Amino acid sequence: MNDSRDPYPTSSGVPGEIVPGEIAAGGVVWRTGEDGVEVLLVHRPKYGDWTFPKGKVENGESVLECAIREVWEEAGVTASMGCYLGRISYYKEDGVLKVVDYWAMRADDVAFEPSSEVDRVRWLPQPSLAEEVSYSTERAVVARLQNGWRGPAERILLTRHAIAGVRGESGDDDSVRPLSERGRWQARALVDHLRCFDIDTILTSRATRCRQTVAPLAEARGLTPEISGGLWEEASTSELSGLLVGRPDGTSLLCSHRPNVQAALHQLLGSTPDLPFEKGSTWVFDFDGARLTAANYLAAPS
Repeated sequence: MNDSRDPYPTSSGVPGEIVPGEIAAGGVVWRTGEDGVEVLLVHRPKYGDWTFPKGKVENGESVLECAIREVWEEAGVTASMGCYLGRISYYKEDGVLKVVDYWAMRADDVAFEPSSEVDRVRWLPQPSLAEEVSYSTERAVVARLQNGWRGPAERILLTRHAIAGVRGESGDDDSVRPLSERGRWQARALVDHLRCFDIDTILTSRATRCRQTVAPLAEARGLTPEISGGLWEEASTSELSGLLVGRPDGTSLLCSHRPNVQAALHQLLGSTPDLPFEKGSTWVFDFDGARLTAANYLAAPS
């Protein structure tokens, strides 16, 4: 078993990744019950097992998006994304290497309906999990559920501003160029697109197109965006680097421009020229202290 917690941005086009035969993701879903914290297990009649909800990554999907989708499809749970819990890997009976990444998830809404894939669910106290899960690999995940595993994630959401008007239409001062009609739609769509993330702080470039990108999300969350000089298009690399290293506690959303996003990707992921970062898209970076543990790309709302 490999419990590596290196960054693993599946389907993001990162060169040099060792791609296993099967990539999957899931969630350790929890809620507060009458007797304390309860954790979700699902029963799969095909295998007769009890396991955390998980499944295979679909085409064009990041592992994080896969985890969110599988928790919903298998257990009917709409959840908020918590801490990244790392990875397990094992060889299947056919000899194919399977890799599974897990996140802690707080259950916000539960609407389970039995299916041929999952016919039952159970909410168990955390101390019972090791005895109830069917596989030793998942017992390794249970062992990671130490103090703080349900706490706030250390996370950066790095968003490139939505689609803006044509450069030059606003005169010589490009900082006042507003979003286009399509860009304004993207900004509104980010409210739902990023709904599964608890966001503590929103930092943005002073550019109008960046401030307009985060405005609907900030209003929906009751947050006041803060202007950061390190996110302005002409900021120095050292200013941006200082912002990434000295990020606020919890989850912060940073809205910036193409060159800044490129510089941040280079700093955090190395020399990766083919990484996507379209307008209105978001990179999700999970940290454990100073160490980057996971990186996933969320395409722009469409």
